[in-house]
Amino acid sequence: MIEVEVKLPICQRAAIERGLARLGFVPGDLIKESDTYFTSDFHDFMRTDEALRIRESENLSRTSASSFLTYKGPKLDKVSNTRQELETAVADGDVCRDILLSLGYRELSPVRKLRQYYHRDTLTACVDQVEGLGSFLELEMLVDTEEERPQALNQIESLLQELDCRMEETTRYSYLFMLQQKSS
Repeated sequence: MIEVEVKLPICQRAAIERGLARLGFVPGDLIKESDTYFTSDFHDFMRTDEALRIRESENLSRTSASSFLTYKGPKLDKVSNTRQELETAVADGDVCRDILLSLGYRELSPVRKLRQYYHRDTLTACVDQVEGLGSFLELEMLVDTEEERPQALNQIESLLQELDCRMEETTRYSYLFMLQQKSS
C-alpha cells in the first residue's frame, strides 16, 4: 500500500474545518495518538528516510483503544510525504515495544497528538493538534500501485487549492523531525 500524503501547518484551524465541511468531508473519529519511534545502531531510520513506530491510539469517539506497529519506507517524490506504509495491529503495544528494545532498537522521543478525522470518498483529512508544535492538516489517499500515485497527488493538490492553500505551504518534515529540531 502506498500512502500519498501532504502535511500543512495551519493557523486558522476553524477555517480549515469549515472548508472541509463545505467540500463534503464528513467528520470521523477523534483520536488521541501517541507514537513511539525507534532507531538502532544497525538501522538508522532517520538517515534512510524511513520510520518504525508503535502507535497507541485512544478513540475518544468510541471509547476504545488499539496499538499498531508501522513501517514507513523512504519518501517516493520530492513534493509530498508519499511512502510505502506497512501496518499491523498488535495486541499489546508494551510487549511489542519490549520486543523491539530486546532486539537492540532504541526509543526516540514520543509524538503525541489529538487527531480529528474527516472523510470524503477515498480522501482522508486529519486535523492534528501536535504537542509542542501546533495545528496541522494532513490530506491523504491510499493507492495500491505506483501508477496511481500521480493522480492521487493531483487530487490532493486540487483539494488544497479549494481550501485556499498551496503545495508550497506544505512541509515534508515529520512531526518527529520537527520536534527534534525544536528541542535542539
